[in-house]
Amino acid sequence: MDNLENECCGTANPAEAEREQVAADLGKFKDVKALLNAYNSLEAEFTRRSQRLKELEASKADNPPAEAASGAPSPGVRDTASLYEAASGDESVKNAIIADYLKSVSSQKGAPMVTGGISVPSPKARPASIKEAGRLAQEFLKNN
Repeated sequence: MDNLENECCGTANPAEAEREQVAADLGKFKDVKALLNAYNSLEAEFTRRSQRLKELEASKADNPPAEAASGAPSPGVRDTASLYEAASGDESVKNAIIADYLKSVSSQKGAPMVTGGISVPSPKARPASIKEAGRLAQEFLKNN
C-alpha cells in the first residue's frame, strides 16, 4: 500500500506533497508571500484606476461638450432626419443653405452648346409672297 501512495502522490508524507503541489501552482511566484504582495499591489492599482475613472465620468457629466450643450449636431453625424429637424427650426440656417445652393447653381454656365454640325442662318426677313419664298428657298439651296 505504501508503494501505491508513493506512485500516486510522489511522496509518502502528505504535508510535503501539499507543499510541492502549492509550489507548482504558484507559477512565476517563488512563494505564497510573493504572490500575496503582488495581489495587494494589483488591488491597490485597480482601486486607484477605478477612482480616477469615476472622477472623469463625474467631470464629464458636469461639463458636457460645447456641441452637445448647444444642441447642434456634431460634424460626423450622418442621420438626415435629425439634421433636417435641427436645421428646420433655425431660419438663419435655412437661409444659409438656400444661398449656398443658389450660388452653386448660378455659378454654372448653363447648358453646353452643341458643337460641330452645320449652322443654319435664319432669314433676315419673312417672305411676303409665295414667289419670294420660292426665291429665298432656291438661294438657300444654292449656298449649301
